[in-house]
Amino acid sequence: MFENCPVMVIKANTRSVEVCKMELNDDAQNEVCRVFSDAASEMRLGKTKIRFDGRYNPREDEYFAVEDYQLRDEIKNAIRDPASVLAYAEEKEGFPNIKAIFVGKQEDIGETERFDVAFQCFRKEQYLSTAKWLNIFFDDNMFVQEKRFGISISNTIDCFFEESELQFVSYYFARQIFDLGDYYRSATDREVTNFANNEKLSIDDIDAFQGLTTSWIRRKIAQINDSGALENYTADKIKTLAKWEGIDISVENEKIIIPTDKEALKAVVGFLAEEAYRGPFSRNTYIANSKRKL
Repeated sequence: MFENCPVMVIKANTRSVEVCKMELNDDAQNEVCRVFSDAASEMRLGKTKIRFDGRYNPREDEYFAVEDYQLRDEIKNAIRDPASVLAYAEEKEGFPNIKAIFVGKQEDIGETERFDVAFQCFRKEQYLSTAKWLNIFFDDNMFVQEKRFGISISNTIDCFFEESELQFVSYYFARQIFDLGDYYRSATDREVTNFANNEKLSIDDIDAFQGLTTSWIRRKIAQINDSGALENYTADKIKTLAKWEGIDISVENEKIIIPTDKEALKAVVGFLAEEAYRGPFSRNTYIANSKRKL
């Protein structure tokens, strides 16, 4: 797939996307391209594609896909014209931090372009640095100290861009490379404030509530807002539905009391987002960590 394709890195700790080219000898170039080609096929092999919306954690036999993803021009330009890309090199402060390694190809199809790009999120442990570690390698029946800086490359990838679709398994690692905020629904500060002031909710200390709004809570608030549950059901009806699922919701003056205890808050918010339920056999109450419509 990536035969003789350039190997690039995306530098970290920069406001813009800054791409550098890795200068490799022929053997290393061929091996990296082979590894990324195999990993791109392996990531999706025998797996079901799931549209990414931030509400679901994929199983081992599934992967996420973001359709119509706009790949940054800096990455496209580097693949189009690798000769114009600066080489990854040592700087005064040491080697620059790496966010990701990628291998990609471009081809013209009529009046359009097709890009296939495999990305590996770069972990700190992939640095083979002499600053903190003594690196010794076995050579000719003895260990020899290696004082040169180096990196290791894994045999897996974290993201694959195919035509106009971004594919990945782990949102955690994908977001280390790409900004997926537009595809991942999470309540804004204004939405959290509006939720706290909803006429069907009673919150004693709004400031304290906002301090409890973790990223998980914000995602649930966004789902509640999108579902219209608070607009379509009265507080008493919500209390009755929650009781069926083994969740205790208090209502006063036709308002749902939002608890300040973190676990109780997760139960109430999780139920309003349809992610708290009673097991049909054990009759235990559970909080789901993801969901997908069947």
